[in-house]
Order: sequence, then structure tokens, then C-alpha cells
Amino acid sequence: MMSKLTEYLNFLAKCVVTASVAMAFTACEEEKKEVAEEINPDYPRQETLYIGGFDWAPPTTFNPLDYDPNFPIDGNVRLMYESLLTYNQLNGELEPMLADSYTSNENSITVHLDPRAKWNNGTPVTVEDVIYTFHIDSLLPTPRHGNWYFLSKITADKQNNVTFHFSKNKNPLIILNAIAETSILPKAVFEPLIQGAKSGKTYDMAKVIEFKNDSVPMVSGPYNIKTYSPDQIVLERNDDYWGNVRHNGQKPAPRFIIHSLYNGNNHFNSAMTKGNLDISSVFLPRIWEKSRDSIRAWSRNEPYHQPGSITTLFIEHQTAPFNDVAFRRALAHSINFEKIKSRAISNYSPAMQPGFILPFGTESKYFVKADAEAFGYSYDVEKAKAILSKAGYSWDETGKLLDKDGKLLRTITIECPQGWTDWEDAIKVVVESFHEIGVTAEEKFVDYSAWDKDLRQGTFDLAMKTQTAELSPASPWNRFDQIMSGGNCKPIGEEAFSNQGRYKNDDADKLMAVIPAMTNEKELAEAYRKLNKIFMETIPVLPVMYRPTQYYQFSTKHWSNYPTEENPYAPPQNLVVAAGIKALWEIKPAK
Repeated sequence: MMSKLTEYLNFLAKCVVTASVAMAFTACEEEKKEVAEEINPDYPRQETLYIGGFDWAPPTTFNPLDYDPNFPIDGNVRLMYESLLTYNQLNGELEPMLADSYTSNENSITVHLDPRAKWNNGTPVTVEDVIYTFHIDSLLPTPRHGNWYFLSKITADKQNNVTFHFSKNKNPLIILNAIAETSILPKAVFEPLIQGAKSGKTYDMAKVIEFKNDSVPMVSGPYNIKTYSPDQIVLERNDDYWGNVRHNGQKPAPRFIIHSLYNGNNHFNSAMTKGNLDISSVFLPRIWEKSRDSIRAWSRNEPYHQPGSITTLFIEHQTAPFNDVAFRRALAHSINFEKIKSRAISNYSPAMQPGFILPFGTESKYFVKADAEAFGYSYDVEKAKAILSKAGYSWDETGKLLDKDGKLLRTITIECPQGWTDWEDAIKVVVESFHEIGVTAEEKFVDYSAWDKDLRQGTFDLAMKTQTAELSPASPWNRFDQIMSGGNCKPIGEEAFSNQGRYKNDDADKLMAVIPAMTNEKELAEAYRKLNKIFMETIPVLPVMYRPTQYYQFSTKHWSNYPTEENPYAPPQNLVVAAGIKALWEIKPAK
């Protein structure tokens, strides 16, 4: 058997031979990197967990106040900075993190900060740290700035209780979300930073984000940054992590966690197959065939992954033909959902149901099948054509759709980030589907930053996106709010971070305003029923597939005892997100 070093040297020789061919050289470099990862003596394989899919660009900042920080600061990753509570998507419960309990009443939510919580320098996490963290959001234009519309104040007492008092715009769901997803920051570090950026009564955000936070940050979590480069981010375990007390004093199993960065799904998946990634949140097709490579997902049965979100085509509502609800409804009936399910996502989605409520899991109590049948949509080309014909559309002799003035309908574009292969394949099916009703559509696969900019500014026709990708205490309200809230509707060209399709409906706004404060379960179910009916009747977005909150697949070549459907001791959140992090104490090096 060849040694790893011999394999590596042979591989380098192969790279030299093919260096004259640019594309082959690029592939060779990627494979060389994968081999180098496997034999890196600085990170013993039995002590190192390799993950991928949470970041796609070379790291530039770990500042949690930046608009787009790198792993593990972005999203709801809890390796460095912890939230007060954390959401478990399996049972819908909020579990302890920095806080050990919470209570709520008509006017407020109170959390009790765990007195054992400490920063990595040994100083305690205090109620002042908590209050200042949320105060930052009132000062700066962070994504959580809007939470203060629903808060009147935050107070604390000497018993480590922190109370979030509702404003007259009562919305307990948003506050629970904030408690579960806001990274608590050390006041000692961030107060001087923010004060240094103050200019009169305003703050210079550019100065705030100059801080890269990449040199032994002050954190409360079990890991911290060790080093980083354009192709990987290395975290090292904090052996004195305060939270080990919740695990009988045991440390997390991996000493190192390395997030590898590759160009596109295919390179991530190649590394996974070779055992150079242990966990991946990247779409990996035909997972049932990967058992030969010691790879599996949450379940061994279809849909293999735990579904928890809805991937949709965002619609730009302000311009023709998308400002016509009949046109939008015809598009909804033209989409071949089963073909997307089988061709694009390897059957990783249950059968699609109309509406914007998940018909399974903790949301299923709000899903009404009779309404879906009465007001919804399904793949039916003839019905789609009938809707268009009744609305005044027609077709030319070649079958191309003509608008209500008899003019050829313009070509529409469908956009997603380049390299997101499952989305690209889904869009290809949608293009084919639209062609069946005479609509000419083109795929538009662009750089991630271009896609994100188009969405924010509203300069798109249709764009694939999974809004509110994570389940949370506010689900499904937050999903509706993110795509239907008129209060978030901006003019085209002005940046929007929610309701990026610029949809408006007064009746929907009224329902979304009252749902968060409802406590009567029967009234709440009826309100969701009305809201879902409005969704089905007006088509704010085009749902195309159910998706897991993150794809979760793992290799057992180097680690074992991952959480699974058969052993659900933690949710399928890749051992780094929200309540999924507790699995780091349970996995074991493979024998």
C-alpha cells in the first residue's frame, strides 16, 4: 500500500504534468489541498473535526457587528459567541445556553443568566454584558436594530435576572427570537470600540467594522480562532470552557475544528467523499449511494434530511408581468414540483403542499389540508393556460405567450448564486416548466454578491432564496413576515433585507400584527389559517421545495456517534448551530 507521502508526491507530479491546462490545474490544486489537509501534522486527525459549507469566501473579518462576518461568527453558529437561550428544532423548545431558564408574562420576558458563565479570560459574563449587547442594536444599523421597535427597555437585578420589557408594539415572538439568536458580546471590548466611532449623535459604522476581531477574541464559547488563511479557518478548543460543567466536566471531543473553503458544491463533495470533510452542509446528491464512502445523512430513508424551511422563487412585484396575480398563479400551476424533487434535489423534499406553512413537524397543527385543496395550486399546465386565457393573455402561432395588449411577453430571468448546484438544477426545471405555458425564461447564475445585491435592491425578475432558513421560536410567523410585511416594503433600488419582492397586502399586515401576541391556541390557529389563505390566493413568492434548515451529512471515517434519526440526542444542525452544538461532547474518534 502506498504511503500518504508517496500518494502526495505522486499527486504533485500529476499536477505539474497538467499545469498547461488551466482548468485541470485548478482541479489539481483543489485535490492537492485535500490531500494536504489529511496529512497535516499540526492537527492530528483523531483530534480534528473538518466541516464545510458555512462559508464560501476567504475570511476577512470575525467582527460580530460586521454585516457579513466569516464563520463561525455568522448565522446562529455557537462555537465562539453564545446566545442566552438556543432553539432545538426537533422539539421546538428553547434550551439553556448563557441563561439557564426563562419566564414570560403579558408585559415582558425574563431570563436568568447562569452565574457560572465566564469569558475565556476567566472573568464572568455579567448582566451588564447582556444589556450592552442589546443596547448596541439600538445604536447601530445592525440587522437586529428593528427589535427596538418592540422593546421599551431592558432591566436587570442583583439575582442575575434580565428582563425584556415589551413596547406598545407588543411582539413576544421577535423578542424570543432575539434572545435565542443574539450573540452576547463582552462590554469591555465593544463599548470602547463603539464609543470611538461616535461622531456627535451618530456612529460611524465604517470605523466599527474596521475591527477584525481576529487576535484571541474575548469569547464565552467552547472554541476560539487559532489561525486562518484563504482556504481554511482553524478553531481551537478552550479547555477551560465554563459550559463543560453541563457535561460532567467533560471537554468537547474535537481539539480542533477546521472549516475548509472550496469553490462550489462539487469540490466540497469531493472532499467529503475522500474523508477530508467530516461534516458538510452543502448539497450532496444521491446520499443513499454514499454509504460505500462511509457517508450518510440524518435519516436512512427518504427524504433523508430533516425538512425545516421552504426554498422559493422571490417575485419582483412592482413591474409587469409580475404585478398581475393571474400571471403569478399561472406560474405556480406550471411548476413541475415532482421533477424538481427527483432531478434537482435527489428526493430530499417531501411532496410539496400549497401555502407557506410546513405540513409536518411543530408547524403541522396550523396546516389545513382542505384550504390547500380549495385555494392552493398544483402542477397543472392546462389549468395554468386557462388562468392566463381568462386574464386576457394569448399565444402566437409558435406558442409564445402574448401579454394583454397582444405583444410578445418579454424574456424573464431566474437568478441564483453560481455553483449552488441544487438550486441551479431546480431553476433549469422551472425554465422548462414555464416554456410549457409559452413563457420564455433564462437561467441567470451569478456571483453570490451580485445575487445578494439584486435581491436587496429589487433588481430581479425571479430569484431563488430560502428566507428565514432556520426554524425558531417565531416560526412560522417570521417566514410570512419576511416575505409579506408591508412595513418592510422599500422602493426598487433602495436596500431591503426582508420583503425583497416588494409585496403589499393590508389584510396580511393586520394578521401579522396580531399573531405574535396571541396566547389562545384556537385563535392563533385560525389567524394562521387566514394568513395562509391570503398567501395561496395572492402568491407573494413561488415555493419550489422543502429544504432542511441546513443540509446535514457526515462521514464516519474519522468520527462516530453523530446524532441521527435513530439516535436523536441533538438536532441535525451540523454540531455547530444552535442546540446542535451539544453533539460535540458526544461524538467519538472512529476506531
